[in-house]
Amino acid sequence: MVSTQPAGFGPVFDATRRHFVHWTPPLWGPLGAATTEVSAPLPGERVLDVCCGAGSSALPAAAKVGPTGAVVGVDLSTSLLDHARTVAAEQGLANVEFVEADITQYSADEPYDVVQSVFGVFFLQPDMNGAVARLLELLRPGGRFAATVWARDSVAAVGGAIFDAVRELRPNLPTTSPVTESAKGLDTESKLRSWLESFGLTDVEVTEIPLRVPLPAEEAWSFVLGTGLHALILGLSDDERERARARYLEFLAERGITEVKADALVGLGRRA
Repeated sequence: MVSTQPAGFGPVFDATRRHFVHWTPPLWGPLGAATTEVSAPLPGERVLDVCCGAGSSALPAAAKVGPTGAVVGVDLSTSLLDHARTVAAEQGLANVEFVEADITQYSADEPYDVVQSVFGVFFLQPDMNGAVARLLELLRPGGRFAATVWARDSVAAVGGAIFDAVRELRPNLPTTSPVTESAKGLDTESKLRSWLESFGLTDVEVTEIPLRVPLPAEEAWSFVLGTGLHALILGLSDDERERARARYLEFLAERGITEVKADALVGLGRRA
């Protein structure tokens, strides 16, 4: 990614808004809704949604807690938060607030019943574990923490195609980053379970969410622009971006990639 600091990711996701929103119905929406089925917010509960993006998990959480509950979604992307606010208003959800802030510096006046994060924890760099430990302090005793992460090899084929395309233009492109390494460290049931238990969480359960998303050729570049893969092309000139786009599409065709493996794991545990 472009930065190892939390604030560095805001511009990446600001740049994705139109495409991120386009991929919400087939991708972000189902995975966000699946997360809230696992975290299971109850009427009247308080929920903190970490790295909430356009609200794919915060909005269904708000519907679950009802008018007597409250949801706070925190993110660094101004444009995605604006979209989330628009959707909340359209859905008549007055019990959800979207806050632009660095979640590693966020504090609250009273504890939450649920803290959840959908594909957010591995962006809490440079100290993911320290940041999560601090988030757990925002939970009441007995409160639930839910983290959704990519299962092993999810998005790997598509990610490999755009990485290889950019690598032809920028041979010195790093092969990994703190974000990808953190994500790989959580990409199996056993890894995610052990990680959650390392924080002293109890009653840990991991739920697998299988998902395949069709990727027709005419939509393939939009997928790059609408996900964290966008970070790979931020430093390219217009000409380089076009060359990368063309080569990426060639790689997809050569490798027979017509869908995205988007399997996820949702880990849930209780604060003692």
